[in-house]
Amino acid sequence: MHKPPHLRKGDTVGLVAPAGPLRHPEELQHARSLAEMLGVRLKLGANIHSQYGYLAGSDEARAADFNGFARDPRIRAIFALRGGYGTMRILDKIDYGALAADPKIILGFSDLTALLNAITAQTGLITFHGPVAGHPMTGAAVMGIRRAVMSTEPLGELRVPEIGALARGTARGQLAGGNLSMVAALSGTPYAVPCAGKILLLEDVKEAPYRVDRMLTQLSLNGNLAAVAGIALGRFQDCVAKEGDDRPSLSIDETLRDRLSGLKKPMITHVSIGHMEGQWTLPLGMVASFDGPAGKLVVEESAVS
Repeated sequence: MHKPPHLRKGDTVGLVAPAGPLRHPEELQHARSLAEMLGVRLKLGANIHSQYGYLAGSDEARAADFNGFARDPRIRAIFALRGGYGTMRILDKIDYGALAADPKIILGFSDLTALLNAITAQTGLITFHGPVAGHPMTGAAVMGIRRAVMSTEPLGELRVPEIGALARGTARGQLAGGNLSMVAALSGTPYAVPCAGKILLLEDVKEAPYRVDRMLTQLSLNGNLAAVAGIALGRFQDCVAKEGDDRPSLSIDETLRDRLSGLKKPMITHVSIGHMEGQWTLPLGMVASFDGPAGKLVVEESAVS
């Protein structure tokens, strides 16, 4: 694996929208505020204001913004403005060679799960599963970004706020995954998230329990879950059954237990990733270890050089 150079104060960060379009002017203000807090300069992608239905412009425009920053040696990091949908539509248009030749920090989550894992798999470059720049952030989230991408000290030990019933065992392996919907959607494609021997991060938001069940079942039937070294589960915020068609229903906790407990895999639960305040920034591709019953995850090295 290759570590990108750490981000320094005064460096320039490219801001892209590879998925959904800008919805509110405040999103850009949040991004500018983040840049100020980190002490970096922000450069907007040429198509950041574009819109094509639920996409931030055409596939070609979104890919061009990303590739332009990937090829520009003055840009030392690329941050996503927001998630939504559409990142997987540009995976075959990304200039992976440019990132391999000039490694830089790539940060995002949710729909960006597709891009982060594809880059890591295609190039061996560490990428960063963490907040998108257009969301308001807690001080803890900003500190997590700074710690992950601006410091050459090891990330060290991170503790979960509570230990869930599924927490068990210990595991060690490279971090992979992120948003469950994207991990499942990419399964069977050339950009599938590599799972064998990995610690697989899984989280989602506002998905009915039966949909989470379906996605986990897909990953079980194709052998991905059986191949992992361990599973790190996020919060699965607002994953509740809807009135009407979705009832009766298992709860999300019952669904996760039903689909995952039979695997007998080490698990850590309530990990602070994805759709929640104060989320951690975790380096995909880096080796980490966890102790499920103790509720701690450890990254023993720095993620940047």
